[in-house]
Amino acid sequence: MKRFLLSTWYLLIISLATLGFWALGLESIGIPLFLAGMLLVFIFMRSVMPSIPLLLNALFMISQTEWDMQSIPVFLYAAPIVIIIGFIIHVIRFRVNIFKGKMLLGIALMFLAMLLSSMNAAKIDLNYIFYAAIGLVYALVYLFYVNTLEGDYRDYLLKMLLLLGFLISAEILIYYLRVEDFAADIENKRINLGWGFSNYIATYLIVFIPAAFYYAKKSRVPIIYLGIAAFQIIMLLFTASRGGIVAFIPIFPALIVYLLKGPHWRRILLSGVAILGAIAVIVTVFTDPFQALFSRLLVMQLDDSGRFAIWQDALNMFYRHPLFGGGIFARVDDLGGYRMYHNTFLHVLATFGAFGLVTLIIQLVQMFRVILKSINPMSLILAISVLGAQLHGMIDNIYFMPQFMVLFFIIIAVMENANASHVKLNTSENGGSDFDASPSTSR
Repeated sequence: MKRFLLSTWYLLIISLATLGFWALGLESIGIPLFLAGMLLVFIFMRSVMPSIPLLLNALFMISQTEWDMQSIPVFLYAAPIVIIIGFIIHVIRFRVNIFKGKMLLGIALMFLAMLLSSMNAAKIDLNYIFYAAIGLVYALVYLFYVNTLEGDYRDYLLKMLLLLGFLISAEILIYYLRVEDFAADIENKRINLGWGFSNYIATYLIVFIPAAFYYAKKSRVPIIYLGIAAFQIIMLLFTASRGGIVAFIPIFPALIVYLLKGPHWRRILLSGVAILGAIAVIVTVFTDPFQALFSRLLVMQLDDSGRFAIWQDALNMFYRHPLFGGGIFARVDDLGGYRMYHNTFLHVLATFGAFGLVTLIIQLVQMFRVILKSINPMSLILAISVLGAQLHGMIDNIYFMPQFMVLFFIIIAVMENANASHVKLNTSENGGSDFDASPSTSR
């Protein structure tokens, strides 16, 4: 069973099931099944890596979120409770010390920054405490996984990211095949997959797309993975997310350099030319959707959503409370709802002040030090993935968003355990099967 749970087949089955549950609107069945699977892993397995595909795939299963407070499904309330119960059972049963980790200092300092910022908060109520508690959930997820994974699961992680990228791209394609007027949806950026809309979808794709480049470089038949990468990039464009597209532009050259640096660059280059030719044919045949897309992209302007004014508001808040910021709810809407500043650094300056900014820098430095402790193809591609998401955070809300923070901390937990395991990559990146290597579980 353990061998199966650490196999590519397991990852593939989970992602195919997720696509099916999402497409059919059966998340009320799928999410409880995935939660039950996670709970079994937590109870019976010392190393809990097989729970991560269930957790991350479940994020992309929800097909609609048009609920009011009275109609929110019970399984959404149950999900965090079941997961936390599973954490507790695992920690007790396997006697895990969860208070270790390279990111512990940064997490503790950010929590302190949040507490200090509350001194300047306009009001502290139950809603404020709820949002503050979400930060503790991030910390719990990181501390649990970094101390319960055992071994080098980088290849397993990259396979999962590759399949998740394909999953999301397939959902985008299905979405557009279902709408009555795709040109209008593109022009008005109406894409909504249920679990996320344009900007959120783009962030995930930015993180997942580099995995296809990793396997294209590693594979004897790179055209397969370059085709997957091309499909994902085209679907990224069809999110019509300006921030996502702008963030992907600077990491794309890095991916090309990564891909062509090595002895097999000619084979990869020929495959790339073939893929570009295929894309040209597709664009020629399916003219209407691409014309709508290009029209949308040509008129993109960064400030038509008022970002410059929002950024100025962030600076004004920082000027009023320079040391500790204005608190979690430094920016609210007319109804008092929580709003962010669409820029990671400006958001931290406004909410947590200069102290928070220093803490954020510490966290980011720790994050990339863990990922790049050993420079190799896997660490480089994961660094590009996380960097792309952080670049997107300069324009959209990324850092502090629960779904993205969980993903980042899982990547860090896997990398910390890989570093600690002292398992080194095979000297030949092209040796063996492209997609069937099992992770080492020796520490």
